[in-house]
Amino acid sequence: MRKLWGLNQRLNQWRAMRAIKEALRVVYPFILLMTVVDVLGQSVLAKDGFFFQIYHIGSWLPAIVVWRVAFQVISIVINGLVAVMVAFMIANYLAKTYRSDSLAVGIISALSFLTLNVNYQALGRKTTGMSQFMEENLGPQGIFLAIVVGLGVGWAASQLMTWFSRWRLRHPQFGQPSWTGRVVWPLTVVLLVMVAIGYGLSLLTPYGINGVVYQALSNLVANPGHQGVVIVTVTAVSNFLWWIGFVGPVSLAGNSSVTSLQNLSYAIQHGSGWGAPHLVTLHTLGDAYANFGGAGMTLALVIAIWIGSRQVSYRRVANQTFLPNLVNLNQPTLLGLPLLFNPVLLIPFLVAPAVNITLAWFALTWKLVPPIVYPVPRTTPGPLIAYLGTGGDWRALALSLVCLTVSVLIYLPFVRLLNHEGGGDHAA
Repeated sequence: MRKLWGLNQRLNQWRAMRAIKEALRVVYPFILLMTVVDVLGQSVLAKDGFFFQIYHIGSWLPAIVVWRVAFQVISIVINGLVAVMVAFMIANYLAKTYRSDSLAVGIISALSFLTLNVNYQALGRKTTGMSQFMEENLGPQGIFLAIVVGLGVGWAASQLMTWFSRWRLRHPQFGQPSWTGRVVWPLTVVLLVMVAIGYGLSLLTPYGINGVVYQALSNLVANPGHQGVVIVTVTAVSNFLWWIGFVGPVSLAGNSSVTSLQNLSYAIQHGSGWGAPHLVTLHTLGDAYANFGGAGMTLALVIAIWIGSRQVSYRRVANQTFLPNLVNLNQPTLLGLPLLFNPVLLIPFLVAPAVNITLAWFALTWKLVPPIVYPVPRTTPGPLIAYLGTGGDWRALALSLVCLTVSVLIYLPFVRLLNHEGGGDHAA
């Protein structure tokens, strides 16, 4: 624990890490609003939403179509700018530390990020119906790329501006350097480099940098087999990618996988999930017990903060993000604490789901609980996923509560370790 704390302190002294945390602090309110809107839109207003079905909201809420459109618009607007804001804020902060023009460098970074996400496959085609941007990369799933661009462009543009100003001072015959000149030349150089990188990548893959990672992860998740060790590994890899900023949209949910459909068919024919052909799958282990409440079992982290944290800022984030975590939307927790790039919280973020998968594997193979066989809405409260997925078996609910309790106990020592940061506001 002492070594882990020392590592955490050294990382927090890095200029890059301070820039990342400052960017996430600024973006957090927007992510929180977007997620609350998604909670209401997906669980209350959507036809397949958990609360929509439970309370038959469509039968009594007037103008429900209008409400759906309104919430969808808000979500699209904020979701489409989150990663752009991260790229801007990181470069903006770095430019301040380098005593450069922070506003101009931030804008250059945002434009560079957009340049990398241009859909080069759509250029030069008159009627393709294709978007000119890879729009899915501009939201939370583009945060990792935004961090890389913000750090790279923040440093490069600041150095270019400083070099140009010094060069003009050494050559007074060209006149005093103007603000426009200091911005235009770095902007031109950086954008040309980004266009070259983006176009080169488009020759290798139509999905961009983010798309390659998500496509590989999707293929990995599609068929992890029935070995518990493989499922633990797949879950750990997925959660690690979340921790470094590859947030969504790859989901470990397996409601529609072949094995899940075969289990469902068996349950319909026999009236029960007992004896289903596929006991151990990513769906029966991961969805139901490992990651409910969000990747890394962050619902347990919220509860652990309530129990063991003395940090006012952490407790505030836990209060604000409990409802989204309850329905398995944990982006605000990742960015608000922040959990991203936090070495102290990385260990329980990976270990808690692995322990839960192990517990569920033993329970299923020893016939203590039936496997989940029925599909449940994505926004079903996490502890109820296994209960409803088994058709209301109390043993599945008990196992879910055991997994949640164990996860809280795993998170607690690390949450208490973060109390040493002092009384300042370290979270958003």
